[in-house]
Amino acid sequence: MALIVLAAAVTYATSFAVPFLFDDFGNIVRNPQIRDVWNWGQVFSPPMDTGVAGRPLVHLSLAVNYALGGLDTRGYHLVSLALHVACALLLFGLIRRTLDAIRRSDWAGVGSVDLACAAAVLWAVHPLTSEVVDYLSQRTESMMALCYMVTLYASLRAAGARRPARWLVTAVVACAAGMACKESMVTAPLMVVIFDRVFLFDTVRQAIRRRWPFYGALAMTWGLLAALLASHSGISSGGFGTAHTSTWTYLLNQSVIVTRYLRLSVWPSGLVFYYGWARPLTLVDVWPYALFLVVLVAATVLTFVRWPRAAFPAVWVFVTLAPTSSFAPIAAEVGAERRMYLPLMGIMTLAVIGAATLRARLVRRAGVRDRKSVRERPLDPLAIGLALVAAVVLSVVTVARTREYRSALTLAQTVLARWPTPNAEQLVGQELADTGQHEEAISHLRRALPEFAPAHYYLGRELLAVGKVDEAMAEFQAFVTEEPTLPPVRSTRILMARVFAARHEIPQTIEQLRLVLVSAPADGDANGLMAAALADEHAFADAIPHYQAALAARPADPNAWNGLGVALVATGRGGEAISAFRQAVAASPGDVRVRVNLARALLDQGNAALASEEAQQAVALAPAEPAAHEVLGRALASLGRPADARREFERALALDPSYAPATEGLRKLKSG
Repeated sequence: MALIVLAAAVTYATSFAVPFLFDDFGNIVRNPQIRDVWNWGQVFSPPMDTGVAGRPLVHLSLAVNYALGGLDTRGYHLVSLALHVACALLLFGLIRRTLDAIRRSDWAGVGSVDLACAAAVLWAVHPLTSEVVDYLSQRTESMMALCYMVTLYASLRAAGARRPARWLVTAVVACAAGMACKESMVTAPLMVVIFDRVFLFDTVRQAIRRRWPFYGALAMTWGLLAALLASHSGISSGGFGTAHTSTWTYLLNQSVIVTRYLRLSVWPSGLVFYYGWARPLTLVDVWPYALFLVVLVAATVLTFVRWPRAAFPAVWVFVTLAPTSSFAPIAAEVGAERRMYLPLMGIMTLAVIGAATLRARLVRRAGVRDRKSVRERPLDPLAIGLALVAAVVLSVVTVARTREYRSALTLAQTVLARWPTPNAEQLVGQELADTGQHEEAISHLRRALPEFAPAHYYLGRELLAVGKVDEAMAEFQAFVTEEPTLPPVRSTRILMARVFAARHEIPQTIEQLRLVLVSAPADGDANGLMAAALADEHAFADAIPHYQAALAARPADPNAWNGLGVALVATGRGGEAISAFRQAVAASPGDVRVRVNLARALLDQGNAALASEEAQQAVALAPAEPAAHEVLGRALASLGRPADARREFERALALDPSYAPATEGLRKLKSG
């Protein structure tokens, strides 16, 4: 067991330097619902537009991580590695106890402990597991896998225990927990029945007769999964309005993808982080892959009928892979190497047991007789050497793969180089944009269209950044039309509203903001912009509730407080305006504009003394501001100091000879 821990720790030691990537920002960095681990209402209700939606236990684990270390990635990576090691140890325990249960403890000098250790180490260091360990958002996969393995391991322990109740309860609880981690857990109850039939009972009927209450309890956990699935949507489309595929097309895509998975299990070169959307393939395009898989599945079935124990690892592969790689279409992500996390256990077990079986047969054919027990017999040097070489090679490749996770841009570029799709073009363009390489980003984003409609959003942002406003607006409009339900639609409409406002196209500004507020009435940005737009149209009464909503979201926004004050003055509510202007001054003490407005409001309410104090502070802050001198002149005139008032009006006109309020102030002094 120590060897398994050491191998995994050495292989993934560099993963602690991997930063937050892609979905990590929505799941962790910008997720306010993990900020308070004691707020269970939020912790157990993950945001709908994230990768943890419907996966409350994973969300809870992220909240615990945040409570212990904030956004320090090392804590999250430590948990990811610990989960991976735990899965490897459970794999070791499951294989060893299974071999002991069927009394197969020796293959030409290699015992069950050695075989289990070899399989667990090879799985733990295999590059196909790297995404789950390196990419923090894939804690969903590792936590589900841990629950899956605990379910199987506890079920096996219960079969040979004097007091099986605690193990049976552990298995059921683990199964339910897995359902709350990821939907792929759905096959666990079925796998327990298959395992029991193969290794513990002669027939399925016998297994059901002996353990039907246990199987029934496991089946009940499907109810929890159904409830969690009903609580959110978008599993197939990922929330994308344009990500559509039929069951048949998805199945055709899977013939290519699953064949690739199997190749990567044997020869893990050219790993791909993101395979993109399902492609419009036909049977003519994929028939060699489809034929290969049909033959493989048929061989597995035939072998299982005659030699179920020998075929079990292959059955494990197909059953655990089935939820994501068969008839249930996931249009937004046609392939993902993390889906091989559990199936790879079967492949590594098959490889190790198969090699040991072959070695044993060769020894017998050579006529070697050795009556020593397994404990007395030295380990086979050839077996040790082969296992060690394989583990070292796999570990080195995994370390190299982990280095590619050090940069989101580097990782995106590997996707484009190894699996070029419109989705990959968009991914590279998005990361280039984040590093300020706008022209290069625009080039990649244009190549992502029209097949990948979400690229309209990122292309629009980049065009706006380089000053191509009309082109940017066209891309934004295409995005909100084609993908009306994606989260970036909100920011897109706000960007469009800002452009319209800068062009003084107020009706268009109001329309974009209205569409945002329909789905998010409390949105602070949208309410603030709506209030300003209405104020520009002199619809001050309509602007006031929007200013108030904006301030509810951002209580320290001086612009919103100032705007509210202006709107209150314009609607004859000068007394309330004073309070708003005071809040603006408190939020931004150095802003001369809000001090001038406060002085005016005080003066209009007859408080010339306080108005004079605020005006004097405004003059001190900005001696070259005509409005500050003008309002100070008005306050001084109200206090019966005409000479001082005249001096302030004249200073205002010296700064700006066309400043009409100062001219009007002088006229009133002369006529008075």
